[in-house]
Amino acid sequence: MSIIERLWYHTARVWGEIMDLGESLEDYLETMLILEERHGKIRSVDVANEMAVSKPSVNKAMKILKEKGLLLQESYGDIHFTDSGKQLADKIYHRHKTISSFLCNVLGVDAEVADEEACHIEHVISEDTFQKIANFKK
Repeated sequence: MSIIERLWYHTARVWGEIMDLGESLEDYLETMLILEERHGKIRSVDVANEMAVSKPSVNKAMKILKEKGLLLQESYGDIHFTDSGKQLADKIYHRHKTISSFLCNVLGVDAEVADEEACHIEHVISEDTFQKIANFKK
């Protein structure tokens, strides 16, 4: 195996481990991205309010996301994305918006329903199927 192949394999393996977050943690990343865009910062209390979950639930999720190298947070301070965390949150949010738009604009699903259903679909859809939806919209 060449150096490039080994590097590609290692990168894909690590990215696969990061990507294997599950629906709940992906929702936390997406919510934090939205809050950062809306308020310019991310606070645990805002995440809890936006997601209608308890502060201890947010703290547990933050701990896991920090351990995976996706977030940084000083003790009781604002939350910040790492580069890989921001990249992953952007990808999750892009998938959500693309699927929601497809459901609404192509299939004629009500906007509220499309947004809610996109939230479920974005976590289980294959990359190949997602790309076909994204390309179909064009």
